[in-house]
Amino acid sequence: MSCGRKRVAILGASGSIGGSVLDVLSRYGEELGLEIAVLSARSNGRTLYEKFADKNVTVVSDDIFGAHGKAVHVRGTEILARPEFYEDIDLVVNGIGGLGGVMPSFAAIEAGAALVTANKESIVSAGKMLTERAAMKGVPIIPVDSEHSAVFQCLLGERKGSVAKIILTASGGAFRDKSAAEISGAKAAEALKHPNWKMGVKVTVDSATLMNKGLEVIEAQRLFGVSDVDVVIHRESVIHALVQFKDGTSKLCMSPPDMRIPIQYALTAPERKEVSISGTDAVPKGFEALSGLTFTEPDLERFPCLGIALEVSRRDSEYDGAVLCAADEAAVSLYLCGATGFYGINEVVSDALERFSGGKLSAPDEIESIEREVGEYILEKYGGIGCS
Repeated sequence: MSCGRKRVAILGASGSIGGSVLDVLSRYGEELGLEIAVLSARSNGRTLYEKFADKNVTVVSDDIFGAHGKAVHVRGTEILARPEFYEDIDLVVNGIGGLGGVMPSFAAIEAGAALVTANKESIVSAGKMLTERAAMKGVPIIPVDSEHSAVFQCLLGERKGSVAKIILTASGGAFRDKSAAEISGAKAAEALKHPNWKMGVKVTVDSATLMNKGLEVIEAQRLFGVSDVDVVIHRESVIHALVQFKDGTSKLCMSPPDMRIPIQYALTAPERKEVSISGTDAVPKGFEALSGLTFTEPDLERFPCLGIALEVSRRDSEYDGAVLCAADEAAVSLYLCGATGFYGINEVVSDALERFSGGKLSAPDEIESIEREVGEYILEKYGGIGCS
């Protein structure tokens, strides 16, 4: 590892997570001794390269563009899955969406870098292996998702085994106030109108189906070693998680719904820095913030994807977790291009789980073949994947 300044790699730097990370580092990087060493973006590398042309930054992308300035362009994002690529990196922020982020997570851990991750697929499909490997290498895994960041903070200073239950909150997504009939005919453009959060396309659709929350249940189980994880609909997105302990005590973590807060905490912990959030001056910060908050049970009939994910969580199978992630990616692609309706997503996912369930995952590099097999099965049966 490097001496002095800590070198940071940001994977998925052109996405919503990556943009927030860059925002935090632009304000506090120098003060905290953090410097950007690597930026990756599958198809938007040119923009990053031009922005950091006068910096000693390696830009990894599948784009083709000429070299100028101090920045170094590395073509081909497959290099992100090689541990040797991170040999001089202290901290890797994995903001890659989907199963494509799994092997970079393992590569970062193998290289001995701290992993700050928003790639839930790494945890859902191979979380046991990843956390075991991190423990062996003596490096931390710090979650970025607001819910898991909240749990992470609630568990600081607590003994392992003291937790009775974790409760994750969900906003309810774009269709929380719609009937099943209205949801059934809803187009992708409607699903992308999230009421509280600004996120990427795939995760926003997953929020509308509540699949995202189901994946987060599995993620919490893997990250924190707690089997009892529940979900409650909390429209205001102020409280992000609650942890119940065996002695009857509970802790909750609350903050305004802005991803820069958990991202900044992941990068600066244990220090807490001021974050400027536009439009939140009127958001109450004390006990008054608890006034008027609502909590309801999720409706599994209107949002069957959550029920599917919860069933997978009870199986405690990383193989089934990988199938779930792969099938959901393919099903959301179908929905986005109009090849299936909203409730077609859960039908496709259920079909794939029935077809592939029961296998065993022995190594993380097997996930690529699982993703390919599941995708080919869905493409052949339903068509439409990859259409625009």
